[in-house]
Amino acid sequence: MSGIGLVSTLFPELSAHGRRSFRIAVAAFVAWLVAAAALRLPGLFIATVAVGIPLLFVLYARALDYRGPAKLRLLVSTGLGIAFGVAFAFGSGAVVARAYGVPLESGVAAVHLRTVEAGLSAVEALLVIAPALLLRVFSPGDRKALYGYVIGATGALGATAATTTVRMFAQLDSGLVDHDQPLSDFLIEAVIRGITMPITAAAAAGMLGAALWFRPRGRRIWWRVLLIAVVPVLAHVWLGDEDSAGISQWAKMAWHVGFAVLGVLLLRLVLQLALRNEDADDAQRDVRVLSAPRLVATWTAVVVVLALGLVGIAAATTQPTARYQCPPNCGHPLMGKPVVINPRFTAPDGAFSVSYPAPGTAYSVTMNDTGVTAQYTGGTGGVMRLWGEPAQGRDAKDITTALLLDAFPDSRVAYEIPNALVGYRPGYGVAADDWPDGQNVVASRTRILIMVAVKDDLALVAAAAGPFSEFGPGSGPPTGASLELAADMGKYVNSFRWRGDPPR
Repeated sequence: MSGIGLVSTLFPELSAHGRRSFRIAVAAFVAWLVAAAALRLPGLFIATVAVGIPLLFVLYARALDYRGPAKLRLLVSTGLGIAFGVAFAFGSGAVVARAYGVPLESGVAAVHLRTVEAGLSAVEALLVIAPALLLRVFSPGDRKALYGYVIGATGALGATAATTTVRMFAQLDSGLVDHDQPLSDFLIEAVIRGITMPITAAAAAGMLGAALWFRPRGRRIWWRVLLIAVVPVLAHVWLGDEDSAGISQWAKMAWHVGFAVLGVLLLRLVLQLALRNEDADDAQRDVRVLSAPRLVATWTAVVVVLALGLVGIAAATTQPTARYQCPPNCGHPLMGKPVVINPRFTAPDGAFSVSYPAPGTAYSVTMNDTGVTAQYTGGTGGVMRLWGEPAQGRDAKDITTALLLDAFPDSRVAYEIPNALVGYRPGYGVAADDWPDGQNVVASRTRILIMVAVKDDLALVAAAAGPFSEFGPGSGPPTGASLELAADMGKYVNSFRWRGDPPR
């Protein structure tokens, strides 16, 4: 191994010509990534993010010219990774959908959701290394560290590419061009999903594979290599849990970049220890690399074909903008009749009360001393929270702004809710949008609604978050709420009562 760069670490044992070709290919990948983000083309963006680095590694593995059973094991590792990734993405869909409510949760419910997120990250980390573990147990083949590294990395990148494609598929709902998502969010998502996640996964599984296939001249060096290789796997679990924390997208990106750098450095250390200390009973491999133009052309052709397929799907599924007139097709504010049949929550000190969904409805309800959290289990999902907190001299607008920035620091206000009422008391409310990024997050637009009213220095708050859904002719009365949960939210918002309010 020579050089200290990313290319020489992720693609070891290349000649100077090979490293130069892959450096150009990596530069082309980054350029495509930036262009896809700047053009706001979901099909091209998803294709570049999902298969950019995995495809480069496939071309690298092909250059190593493994044949026969050795090549078959690489194909099996890749296939297992893709299968595990697809199964995990679909199997964890219901759990990941609950991530909409993580920023709104508090108390025991928040701890529970964070625990679930950590468990999900642990499962994903296991699936990333599973192809290498299975092949090591049932069909190890040639016991060489480089071969083990390639087996581990191909399986991990297959899983990452599959999971990323499934998780980002919802972005195709925005049409051929996404005019709404901010460019900064596109770029953050490109860095997290397109660069750091595949690099971290390949480094973690690759160095574990190198350790498992490593046959050293002494046992002590093997244990040293194995212990180092386990660190990124554990870090992968911690990183997924950190994604569920209420931190800004820029902070998440910084964490992902930091762990990717750590993974590359540890990978380099493991490969150096393994390649220098294993039994040297084979001649050096004859690595045949395509020229830079052919390498870039091959990579580009595959990405373009995949992008065209995704664009075709987007074109086939995108409905033309419906034309309607107001009146009679007008939206309506978030209001409804007061709830009189549903159970009521009363604060321990009796300061306020509010109705909440009854058992047997499409909600999973949890309560604490401050209020009620209702997870919407029907339709597109989402979460609604109804609670009270001391106003501390602040007005409704100040409280709304503080809550939004605290729970969704990267959100953008779409509009102020006109004539916002909470418990039939004038207040303030906003509708905002967020585009969350992270390891276990569905990459789609999130709509947030927050409404606050203050009386006797007690703020009563109604908040909801869920996937953005446009409503119009054919899908329901047109409304700017753009949140399925909002259609059922009004009656609970109106049911708020401060202490001393007359019964309704």
